[in-house]
Amino acid sequence: MWVISRNDLESILKMEEVIEAVEGAFADYAQGRWVIPSRTHFNLPEGVILSMPSFLSPGEGAGGILGAKLVSVFPGNPEKGLPLIYGLYLLYDPATGSPLALIDGVYLTGVRTGAASAVATKYLSRSDSKALGIIGTGVQAGFQLKAILTVREIEVCYLFDKIEDRARKFAEDYSDKLGVKLEVLSSPDEVVGKSDVVVTATTSPIPVVSGSSLREGTHLNVIGAFTPETREVDSEAVKKACLFVDSYEGALSEAGDLLIAMGEGVISREDIRGELSEVVTGIKPGRTTEDEITLFKSVGFAIEDAAVARLAYEKALEKGIGTEIEL
Repeated sequence: MWVISRNDLESILKMEEVIEAVEGAFADYAQGRWVIPSRTHFNLPEGVILSMPSFLSPGEGAGGILGAKLVSVFPGNPEKGLPLIYGLYLLYDPATGSPLALIDGVYLTGVRTGAASAVATKYLSRSDSKALGIIGTGVQAGFQLKAILTVREIEVCYLFDKIEDRARKFAEDYSDKLGVKLEVLSSPDEVVGKSDVVVTATTSPIPVVSGSSLREGTHLNVIGAFTPETREVDSEAVKKACLFVDSYEGALSEAGDLLIAMGEGVISREDIRGELSEVVTGIKPGRTTEDEITLFKSVGFAIEDAAVARLAYEKALEKGIGTEIEL
């Protein structure tokens, strides 16, 4: 069995290939090839443990995937100088059930979440989008920036974080690395008002984006909240937008951004235009006009992890990177 560390993943995964793998996973999902049990939440006093298994049946000219991710999310960790998220991914041989690889789940989660937003941005944002806005400049923000730069010719990225120094450090760290202008702004509304594509990547339980600040033609990737009681965008924003989700099942059980608005009677289940898989495969339309406001709500989908885990395993074997162990 191969052990693939964060450093290994950083050296073998290219964002373009990760985006391609995630887009392919959504296409396979539309064809009914994935078996995905509901994500389980093991709630603890200080956090939650999430379990995310999945299986892709072999298709014509393509192998299957079998694996599971186990993730811990402890909101108090950053105050202790620890990561918010820890995670491990176990990849199995889908034909025999034998373990193939143990993979760092934190980097895997980060890069696949960025890739999912990039796929959504590719299909749902205006093709001429030049300004990106990121609200929340924690670890996930870097993945979002790199991924969206891969699918859109972004010229400027506007940033906001409730901890201003963190936003400024993010700007300093990434401006030289990626060759894009980064500017820290004073409020989420200011970011939204200036951006063509907006990412919310916060741990806030209450809205950081108000519908009143949205302008026509904006696309939003709403990725932070993943429980029915928390949300990053208010009901007015949800009402204004054409809504898309990573999966109906996940969104209708976990996406507080949508569920709270439904509870208020602002939207209904029928107002969700489609899953990302349906847009990728052309089953449902994505953006239909230049002035539409589009919103992709992501709570995390096991197929994304599985597809990137297989890609990482194949790359690790090809390049001889990682550590082989005997159980």
